[in-house]
Amino acid sequence: MIDVRLAKIRSRMKEFDVESIAIFSSSDIFYFTGINNIEGVLIITLEDERLFVSPLYGQIAEAVLGDKVNVSVTLMKDIIDYLKKNDIQSLGLDFLSARIQYERDLSGFDIKDFTNQTKIVRMIKEKDEINSIKRAAFTARNAFMKVYPYIKPGKTEKEIADELAYQIRKAGAQKEAFETIVASGANASNPHHIPTDKKIEDGEFVVIDFGANVDGYNSDMTYTFLMGKKDDEKRRFFNAVFYAQLFATEMIAPGRTTVKDVEQRARDELKKYDLDKFFIHSLGHGVGIDVHEFPYINSKNSIVIEPNMIFTIEPGIYIPGKLGIRLEHMVLVKEHDVEVIAFTPFMEAI
Repeated sequence: MIDVRLAKIRSRMKEFDVESIAIFSSSDIFYFTGINNIEGVLIITLEDERLFVSPLYGQIAEAVLGDKVNVSVTLMKDIIDYLKKNDIQSLGLDFLSARIQYERDLSGFDIKDFTNQTKIVRMIKEKDEINSIKRAAFTARNAFMKVYPYIKPGKTEKEIADELAYQIRKAGAQKEAFETIVASGANASNPHHIPTDKKIEDGEFVVIDFGANVDGYNSDMTYTFLMGKKDDEKRRFFNAVFYAQLFATEMIAPGRTTVKDVEQRARDELKKYDLDKFFIHSLGHGVGIDVHEFPYINSKNSIVIEPNMIFTIEPGIYIPGKLGIRLEHMVLVKEHDVEVIAFTPFMEAI
């Protein structure tokens, strides 16, 4: 598996005419070595790869990579010595993840822009990755089912968030994918609301955004519930978001549809309800080692959707001081259609 990934990135290195690349992102290091939660610098050349780490991570790294690890207290000096010893002239860097100091230290080499290339390789998921993401999704969903009866007027946002975090770990996750969001009433008009001691009240929408991390891979999903009586206005708001998600998902045609087409379909649906002005973020994002990764589903991205991509479809509306509604599910793109991962049957239009 790792050999296949290294072959993919070396193919891109040849396209960019670089002899080596330096990887600083811990997520990328995990992808290309199998070592999770480690800090260091991974150097990949066209013939070899070597991980440079401090003594803090030496034992963990050597247990996996053996003699392909360099444990050092003078990390950058040893990296430069290694590159020179192997007669490396050109070095590709991801300018979004490389520290400025590292760029300066490596300025003696022919530095080339290799930004986002590792993320593009990671965008197409392998079978084992898909299985890990599915496990993370089902773990989160199963945990939520334990919490579902607990969601009622009188409970606080924080009580629900804490219970869900506990159930996610109890269900088998190593950790939450991110801090759980529970937002009710006017608080839900903030997409990144931090749960408070506010009590849920009858007649309010409650937005719950959560995920699990299993074996280094994440899930991400959001449900919105309406407490109590459903009047016509609330039905209209909810159904607008529900159909925006449904139709955006259904229009995906692998190998033909671009991500900006999918976002536009959701916006067009919200526009029918005159609610598109309250949709203030992009439609979705890839999910994998990182909760947010390629591909990003937005109006500026013209990338064509391909099989084995996994990303979210999450339209939402946020009316300041009044309410918020977001529905988010993860989709796996297959050869001819898409699969909603960990589909939740109780979620339906109201």
